[in-house]
Amino acid sequence: MSEQPTAGDEPAVVYPLLKDSGNQRVLREWLTSHEEYVVADDKPVGQKTFDLCIVDQPALDDHSEAVQAAKADAEPALLPVLLLVSDLERELPASSKGRLLETVFETTVDELLSTPIRQAELEWRLQSLLRLREQSLDLQAQTDQLRRFKQAVEASGHAILMSDTDGTIEYVNPAFESMTGYSRETAVGSTPRILKSGEMDETHYERLWETITAGDTWREEITNRHKDGSLYTTDQTIAPIVEDGEPTAFVAVQTDVTEQKALQHRLSLHRDIVERLEDPIMIQTTDGEFRLVNDALCSFAGLSREQLLSDDEYEFMDPETATTIARQKRRVIETEQPVEYSVEPTFEYSDREAIFYTSRYPYYEDGELAGTLAICRNVTDLEERTRQLHVLDNILRHNIRNNLNVIHGRGEQLREGVDGELEAAAEVIVERAEDLLTTSEKSRAITDVLSESVEPTPTDLGRLVRSVAKRTATTWPEADIDVTGPSQCNVAATGSLGSALEELFANAVIHNDSDEPRLRVELAVEGSQAVLSVQDNGPGISEFDRDVLESGGAIDKLSHGSGLGLWLVYWGINRSGGDIRVDCEPQGTEITIRLPVVGDE
Repeated sequence: MSEQPTAGDEPAVVYPLLKDSGNQRVLREWLTSHEEYVVADDKPVGQKTFDLCIVDQPALDDHSEAVQAAKADAEPALLPVLLLVSDLERELPASSKGRLLETVFETTVDELLSTPIRQAELEWRLQSLLRLREQSLDLQAQTDQLRRFKQAVEASGHAILMSDTDGTIEYVNPAFESMTGYSRETAVGSTPRILKSGEMDETHYERLWETITAGDTWREEITNRHKDGSLYTTDQTIAPIVEDGEPTAFVAVQTDVTEQKALQHRLSLHRDIVERLEDPIMIQTTDGEFRLVNDALCSFAGLSREQLLSDDEYEFMDPETATTIARQKRRVIETEQPVEYSVEPTFEYSDREAIFYTSRYPYYEDGELAGTLAICRNVTDLEERTRQLHVLDNILRHNIRNNLNVIHGRGEQLREGVDGELEAAAEVIVERAEDLLTTSEKSRAITDVLSESVEPTPTDLGRLVRSVAKRTATTWPEADIDVTGPSQCNVAATGSLGSALEELFANAVIHNDSDEPRLRVELAVEGSQAVLSVQDNGPGISEFDRDVLESGGAIDKLSHGSGLGLWLVYWGINRSGGDIRVDCEPQGTEITIRLPVVGDE
C-alpha cells in the first residue's frame, strides 16, 4: 500500500472483506455505529488504506496474495488480519481448506474468531489487535527516528564521540576519524586521552571530569594532538546522558577551530598595527559613511570613534577639502581602481594641522564592492623639510654658481696673462671651476627629479628617444648615432625620463675614447614592456658607475659630476617604473632599460 494511517486519537480504519454479503452488510452497519471505527473505502485490497482487516474464509481464499502483500508493505508495523470462521469449520486443518489455512496463517492471519460472533467479543478482539498495531507503529516511529538520528550523526561535520561513565569510547563518527586521524576501530575501546596534547594542565581535565560526572554540561576550547603529532584546537562540548538522575554515558561534540583561531590572531595583530599607526586609516561605504576608523583619525578629527561612525568627512573638516575627498572616492567606486592624492584639511574640532598623501583603494565584502579603504600618510614634516631643502638648494646653487663663475672668469684671465707653472695652475683652476659648475647643474637636475610628482603618465618613448638622439648628434657631430625600432611606443613615465636619456646618451659620447665614437640605440616591445638598448664602443664603465646605474647605490661616494649624472639616470628610470641592466663588452658597454607599456590614451 502507498501509506498507512497512524494509530492514536483518530478513529481506526477497518476493512471488512467478507464474501458472505449478509455478514458483510451486518459488519459494516455495526462498525458504522461505533465512533472509534471508520469503514475503509471500496478500492481493491492493494490500494486500500486501513488499520485492520476482517476477512472470512472464502474471501481469504480469493485475496490471500493481496492481503499478504499489504501486510508486507506495512512492515515493520503490524497490519492485523482477523479471520472469521464458522463452528462447522473448526476442523479445517484436516481438510484441503485447512491446508490453505495453515499456509497463510503464519504470514497473513493474526487471529481467528468463530461465528456467530458476540458483539462484546468482537469489540474486545478488535481493540486488542488495534493496540498491537498502535504499539508497532510507535516502535516503527522510534526506530525511524533512531535511524535518522544515526544518519545525522554519521553525516555531521562535527566530530562526535560517546563514552561510558568510565571514559571508554563506545562510538565515534566519520568526522571524528577525519579530525583526529584515528580510525573507528582504534578509537573505540580507548579513552579520549589518546588526543591529549600536553598543552592543557591537569586541572583542566579535573574540572572537566567533575563537571560532567555531576550531571552538568562542559564547554571550552581545548588543544588536542592529531595522530600524526600535529596540534589542533577544538571548541568542545561534553554533555552527560542522564537516566534516573545519574549519568549513564557522555557525548562529546568537537568543532575544529584551528584556522579560526589563527585568523583571529592575525586579525588581532592587524588591528593592533592599524591602531598604533600615527597615520589615519579608514573604511567607508559607497555612500561615504565611515565603517572603520583608527585612533589617529579620531585624534585629527577631534571626535570619538562613536561620533565618526556612520558620518563622513563633512562632519569635521572644511567643505572644500571634504568635496575633494568625495570626488576621489567616486573615482575609486566608478573605476574600481586605486587613486592617490594630497589634501591639506582644516579640522573643525581640533587645532591639528596636517598635509596628507592619501592612497585610496576599492574595498570588497564577499566579492562585492562595498566601499573604499584609505591610508592617509601624514607628510607634513616631509613637506616642510622639502620646502626648506628647496630654499637651501636655491641659495647654495645661486651663491656657488655666482662665485664659480667669478673664479672661472678670473682663471681664464690669469691663464691668458701668464706662462709656465702659473699657466698650468690657472688651467687647473679653470678645469675645476668648470667641473664644479657641471656638478651644480646636475645637482639642480637631481633636485628637480626628486621633487617632481611620482605619478607616471603616458609618454611616446619612440619619439622621445629620437628627439634626444638628434640633440646629442647636434652637440657632438663627430659621433655616429643610429636609432632603430618603432617610431611610436607609449610607456608610463615621469617628466624626468627625457633628462635621464639625455644624460645617458651624452655620457656614452663624452667618455668614448674611440677615434670614431659610435652609439647604437635599439627600441623594441616585448609583451608588456618596452626594451631600450643603448650600445657604445667606448672603454666601458667602472663597477662604481655600474652600481649607481643598476641600484642607485654608492650615494655617499657621489662626489663628481659623472656619478651624479648616472644617479640622475637611475632615478629618472626608477620613478618611471623601469629598471636598468649594464653589460660590459670587450669593446664598449650595453645598457638595457625596461619600461611598462601603456595604451594610446
